[in-house]
Amino acid sequence: MKEDKVSSTALTVLQGIIYTAKKEEFSHLVSDEMIDSCKKILNSTKEGQKRLKQLDSKIFNLSVPIIEKLMLPGITLHYVLRKRYIEDFVREAIGRGFEQIINLGAGFDTLAYRLSQEFGGVEFIEIDHPATQVHKKEALLESSIDNLHLLSVDFSKQNLENELSKFEKFDRDKKTIFISEGVLMYLSEEHVRDLFASLKNLTKSDMEFIFTFIEPMHENRDSYGVLLSLYLKIKNEHLFWDIKKSEVAPFLKSLDYQQQSLIDADSFKEMYLPDISVTLHRGEAIVVAK
Repeated sequence: MKEDKVSSTALTVLQGIIYTAKKEEFSHLVSDEMIDSCKKILNSTKEGQKRLKQLDSKIFNLSVPIIEKLMLPGITLHYVLRKRYIEDFVREAIGRGFEQIINLGAGFDTLAYRLSQEFGGVEFIEIDHPATQVHKKEALLESSIDNLHLLSVDFSKQNLENELSKFEKFDRDKKTIFISEGVLMYLSEEHVRDLFASLKNLTKSDMEFIFTFIEPMHENRDSYGVLLSLYLKIKNEHLFWDIKKSEVAPFLKSLDYQQQSLIDADSFKEMYLPDISVTLHRGEAIVVAK
């Protein structure tokens, strides 16, 4: 992302959440608070305002399934399911006594903003690029929230472990949940390994890490359309790290982590859409590790 430019992909995700929530069969997956937060962020930029207007266009709504089929079949619903599971997990973790939630590369995700107002005794920290956080502050934080803290880190120039360890709002003695959603695929394997090591070094109490990963494309060919490669080239987005589901547990073990659960498309279907026939994206899954 350019220093002063909002991520087009981040806006697409917000637009997709609202698009999906308007469908009766999926509306139960998205709360009114989440929709409201997404709209506030979209309204904060000209490009976002354009995305909101598109949602009222019949042509746009008819074109979404076609575009998805050509690029990433089922991806819009996948974004919603991914966020729903992460939120359910974080809520359950808070119920188990976790006191600190840290979102790495939070982008325009609204989870910490919403839950910080609901759980006053839990500290929430979002870490992201300064340019992204400027837009997020303008859109959502009209006034400060005592337990929501934004830490600006340019990962290309600064070290996460160094920056977070000296951040006054971070407490290494608190039970902590780290979140990395839609981020690791943009890192090299070396940087992924460094990230896992950093999180272990940063915490002294119980720690769990919930993250998403992508499998190699050839593992799920039906989840990738013919235009995806062209789109990534135009957007100058490069995917560096992928891993087979069967290799995740050994990978984590090599880093002194233990896989607690792995949530894929079949899991989403069973948990959230048991009676609905739908195309689900199978290229990305969620793992909880400790």
